[in-house]
Amino acid sequence: MWLTSSNKTNKFRDFSPQANYTDRATTCRRSGHKEFHRRHKEFCEDTLLPPSGRPLSPSSDCVVTPDIDSHPASRVLPFLYLGNQHDAADLNTLRSLGVTRVLNVTSHLPGYHEACGITYRQLPASDSGHQNLKQYFEEAFDFIEEARNSGASVLVHCQAGVSRSATITIAYIMKHKLLTMVEAYKLVKNARPIISPNLNFMGQLLELEQGLRATAGTLGSPPESADCKPACHQCRWTHQSNEEVSSGCSV
Repeated sequence: MWLTSSNKTNKFRDFSPQANYTDRATTCRRSGHKEFHRRHKEFCEDTLLPPSGRPLSPSSDCVVTPDIDSHPASRVLPFLYLGNQHDAADLNTLRSLGVTRVLNVTSHLPGYHEACGITYRQLPASDSGHQNLKQYFEEAFDFIEEARNSGASVLVHCQAGVSRSATITIAYIMKHKLLTMVEAYKLVKNARPIISPNLNFMGQLLELEQGLRATAGTLGSPPESADCKPACHQCRWTHQSNEEVSSGCSV
C-alpha cells in the first residue's frame, strides 16, 4: 500500500530537461554563495549582523551614505559610468558625461531618451537573493565593449546604482582588465563608495572568477621567469592575493 502511494507521488515529479536545468542553475548559485561565504566569511558576518551579534530587526537602521539618491554618476573608467535611475532620466547629465549608450539593469525603468539618439539595452533583473544576474554577464560585456570600440561612453545603472549595476560593472572589469573579484570590487568601490552588491550577486561574481581562472588554466601554466610580467593573464589568477572585501550594507 505504501509502495503504491510512493509510485503515485513519483508520477507527478517533473523530470523534463528544463526542470533539470533550473535545478542545476539554482544549485550553482547556492554553491557560489556558500563559496563566497567560506572565502570571505567576515564580510558576510559583518553585513548580516550588527556589532551586538544579533540579527537586525526590520525596523533597525542600516548605516549607509546619508543620501544615496542624490549621489552623482561615478566615472569608473574613461568610457564607463555607474549611476542610478535619476542619471539615466536626465538628458543633460548624459550629454555632459558624453554618454550615448545606457545599460539598464532593472525590469521596470524605461529607456528615457531613445528619441534623442541614446542607445539602450535592458537587462531585466531584481535586487534579490534569487536573481540570476550571471546569465546577463556576456550580453553586458558585449554591449560595453561595442561602445568602447566605437569611442562611445556608457552609463550602467539600476535604481540606486548600488547593487545590480555595480555587480555588472565589477564583472566587466574582472573580465576585461583581468582582475580578481576583490581587485575589481575595490576599483569600483573607490570610484563609487556607496556600492554594495547583495551576497547572492557576490557569490555569482566569485563563480565568474572561478570560470576565468579555469579558462586561463587551459592556456597552460606560464614558466616562472623574470619575463613573466604582473599583467600576464595566467599570473594574475595564479598569484591572486587573499585580500578580503570590506564590509558594506546592501540597499
